[in-house]
Amino acid sequence: MNTENTAALDLDDATQRANQEITEAYDKRVYTSNAFPFSSPGHLRAAAHLYGLESVPLENARVLELGCAGGGNLLPFALAYPQAHVVGVDLSSVQVNQGQEVVQALGVQNLHLHAMSLTDITPEFGQFDYIIAHGVFSWVPPEVREAMMRILRDNLSPNGIGYISYNTYPGWKAGDIVRDAMLLHSHGAETDDKKLARAKAMLNLLSEGIASSNPLAPSLRAAVAQLRKQSDYYIAHEYLETFNNPCYLLEFVNLADQYALTQVGDAEPHAEMSATYGQNVQLNHSLVALGQPREMRQQYLDFAVGRNFRKSLVVHQSRADDVLVVPDMERLADLRWAGQFTEVEPEANAPKGRISFRSYKNRPLHTSDAAVLAVVRALTAVWPASLSFDTLLERVRPELPGAEDDAAARKKLLDTLQTLFRLNSLRYTLEPAPYDAADTVVNDAPALIPGFAYIRERRADLEFGVGTFNLWHDSINIRLHEAEALVLKNIDGQRSRKQLATMLRDALSRGDVVSTDGKSLKGQRNLDATADKIVGKLLDLLKRQGLLV
Repeated sequence: MNTENTAALDLDDATQRANQEITEAYDKRVYTSNAFPFSSPGHLRAAAHLYGLESVPLENARVLELGCAGGGNLLPFALAYPQAHVVGVDLSSVQVNQGQEVVQALGVQNLHLHAMSLTDITPEFGQFDYIIAHGVFSWVPPEVREAMMRILRDNLSPNGIGYISYNTYPGWKAGDIVRDAMLLHSHGAETDDKKLARAKAMLNLLSEGIASSNPLAPSLRAAVAQLRKQSDYYIAHEYLETFNNPCYLLEFVNLADQYALTQVGDAEPHAEMSATYGQNVQLNHSLVALGQPREMRQQYLDFAVGRNFRKSLVVHQSRADDVLVVPDMERLADLRWAGQFTEVEPEANAPKGRISFRSYKNRPLHTSDAAVLAVVRALTAVWPASLSFDTLLERVRPELPGAEDDAAARKKLLDTLQTLFRLNSLRYTLEPAPYDAADTVVNDAPALIPGFAYIRERRADLEFGVGTFNLWHDSINIRLHEAEALVLKNIDGQRSRKQLATMLRDALSRGDVVSTDGKSLKGQRNLDATADKIVGKLLDLLKRQGLLV
């Protein structure tokens, strides 16, 4: 008997069994297929530029996602770039079918979803300029991880950019202990619900019940605290599935090297800069990493910051010499910038002159810096559109301190963008964003971005697994009152704001819906001001979330 063929058959059987386990798990508990901005082709292209790499323009790009679920991470790109060719592959036919339903309902011609194993992808499947694998690598058996590397080697175009996310050490060391304890306590549970309940019960022991003498107590409590913020779905698939295999960055680098691939750095380049984490980290990291190759510098930084998740850019090894050791901050001037900030009440005892903001993703920003304030306000004024560096400079220059000449003004703006970049406060792109060609001013006939209203309505079914998004590739979740939901259904680019308010006024007066305070206004007159206020607030919310075009 040919022992090599037997071994190959055994390996194939093991892979098939693993695929079956994964398929059943994801079919039972449907994954919410959301958009992740750091994995979008537009972001990957901009990030690659900061690392010194050329990439393929987005308009006609070919994009492949491995483990696409319902296609929620591909839909924003496919809708924004109808000439691009977009393909998704996933084991779960249940989730792929849901995605195909959305594709058909929205009439999307350039997005193709396939229910198949990624191990079946061969070079004949075609070449792609962007290959994305978010939330897959750590959660599959070794044979599938190796298949992912093979696909990147064989199916990534010469100037292509690959993206793979994975759990990583040292940050996941505490997570390993939590996972082991949860698996132990949930072993033998008769149903998935009982398994989840037992696993969550173990969290009390690892937080309130942990001994003060336990040297790992701070790390375990922190891991449990983060886990308690997550959904039951996340806990089940992140901590209770058969496979969850974190690795050190250098282990990932070595595996990539075996497939003639080079790990570039994190898809969020600010996370690869020691200055992001403070002066102490920057100083000590520069001392220990002096003269070390790029990957070693990145591994040292992982130790310093306790990184538990990486989003690695990957390219063909033939391009290794093009990759910069650290992201080039001078190249920030090549990008287009966007952001939305709402001024909020300052914190108690805040320093005099400091202004507080919340971004549309609810991230805080506190500053008294005149240049930062100028940039924040200029970008907010045009959101969700973006501005080039030169256009932004033109708009903020009168408010830049110390900008006596062009060179000083450019340097001041570049320094300011570096600050906001390290804080991860802005969105950026190498070419015009999807909103830049549209008039995003809330005009007489506001229109929603494609797909939002349909997917939001389908989300009323808890078993429906495709999430809502904007064209910046953000996952968007908004709660609306009954009256607001009625208005949303009628925002179609044909009705003016006044017409929307008139429609709502009549619905309130008839008692079809209650007001946003929960009160019925049935039979009341003179509701024009009330209806207009509700419509105005809703349009402001939709604009902040990037949902109007």
